[in-house]
Amino acid sequence: MKHTTPLPNSLWRSLQAHYAMLDPEEKKQAEDLATARAVHDHRVTRDGVPYTGIALDCLRNPEHGVGVLLHGTRVVAVGTADLAARTDLAERDARDSRTGLDESLLGHWSTVPFDYGVMECSDFELRADGTGWASVTNAFMEDAQLLTWHCPEPGVLEVRSPPEIGEARRHRYRVGPEVPVDSTEPVMSITFDPAFVYGPQYAKST
Repeated sequence: MKHTTPLPNSLWRSLQAHYAMLDPEEKKQAEDLATARAVHDHRVTRDGVPYTGIALDCLRNPEHGVGVLLHGTRVVAVGTADLAARTDLAERDARDSRTGLDESLLGHWSTVPFDYGVMECSDFELRADGTGWASVTNAFMEDAQLLTWHCPEPGVLEVRSPPEIGEARRHRYRVGPEVPVDSTEPVMSITFDPAFVYGPQYAKST
């Protein structure tokens, strides 16, 4: 089944970070490296939202391609193209109790809406299995790293990057609607103290 509708921004940002971790010198955008070739609609839902797998052809891995599992616009997992067809991953995510995690943090977040006139931005993605990634991007490079995360207490995010061997850092946070600098409409945002990666404030991406 060919995919004919636009793919969510969260998918492309996750793939961009994926490529940046594979090769820090990668200059091409994810949209130029991967092309959707098939969609797998899984008969699995959580909170009424279905899971979808997207298999893509990949210039950097033409033999195995790249696959993404989505829950709505939330990226559940990224791997080779065969991952997109794995119903067991969707079922596992659907059953997950999210113990020690704040579900309001799940998904892709970016400083871009709050960075008007700034030459550098930061993105991060937190996944329901306690993993994720964070990146800093400017005109010259994109630096991305894997991370692990949990919430040791309400309103506190603890992150370790690189996973297992990195120093654990804690950030207090609040989640709620805020108005970006170049808009009059509020967006769902998260504000950190101290700043997380590059920025103190991020907007939720779709």
